[in-house]
Amino acid sequence: MNSQILVSATPETVASTSVAGGDSGRADSITRAMSTADAFACLATSISADAARRAHALHLKADPEVLHKLRVALRRLRSLWWAYEPLLDRKDSALQRGEFKSLANAAGKTRDWDILRDLLAADRAMQHRFAALLESVDEHRADALSFSRRTIGNAGVEQILQRALTGARHQLDSPATRPTLAGFAEDRVESAENALKKRVRRVVSDKDSGYVALHEVRIAGKRLRYLLEFFSPVLDGSHRATIERLTSVQDELGTLNDLVTSETLLREYSFQLGEPKVIKEAVAYLQGQKKHHMHNVHETLRTAW
Repeated sequence: MNSQILVSATPETVASTSVAGGDSGRADSITRAMSTADAFACLATSISADAARRAHALHLKADPEVLHKLRVALRRLRSLWWAYEPLLDRKDSALQRGEFKSLANAAGKTRDWDILRDLLAADRAMQHRFAALLESVDEHRADALSFSRRTIGNAGVEQILQRALTGARHQLDSPATRPTLAGFAEDRVESAENALKKRVRRVVSDKDSGYVALHEVRIAGKRLRYLLEFFSPVLDGSHRATIERLTSVQDELGTLNDLVTSETLLREYSFQLGEPKVIKEAVAYLQGQKKHHMHNVHETLRTAW
């Protein structure tokens, strides 16, 4: 396919770009003329630079939105390393993805408290009833923000990203690594798509399938969407409709995930958050919302696939 968005970028420029640098390695700049290794460098440099900027911004200012965007960048890196796993050392790739996940989890702590608060405050009729609980949530959220900033700040994010990028690029420069970019991209997208279809079929065929199975669909769908975004300039045909459909399904699955995470958080901190009766009522409220969205997700999956 001839890409609709082609940004000029040479492999040499991409390879020499610092992780903390600007936007010179944009994620839509890969072309069919690139090698698989150069395409990886282009994508990894762009996403790593974004993650490093978020980490630096977090050091300067306690902004939960920066934490969220940092977590998204780290998720994208995990998906990119998954895409290139057949060409990388499996053990090293798993370690890098695990390191990205640990950083993302640290960044996500504050986000979880924000989501819980938003869910409990969404219904105006419940705001007064949950007023004292919301104050306790705010206190824990402030502690979580301090923890996230401290953990991310002490981790040396830029060094982790640079080391991971350099190590992977060294492996990809091996003479044995010679697949064409277009063919490699097609194969990896197909693998991600097959994994998603398998998980969707499992859910659709079992109307009683629970959250764990739906969460697996969410992860597989997110991975496929990222890969389509990464490789769209070198794939045949347009994948915009598929990306839009995946995004729509992800929205429903994301809402369900928020409800499950918030309920878990309430139960975990129940003894610290206030009156047991109020906690029990809040849990029941979230369970009611979860049941509703679980039904919506099943219907959305049946319609979409």
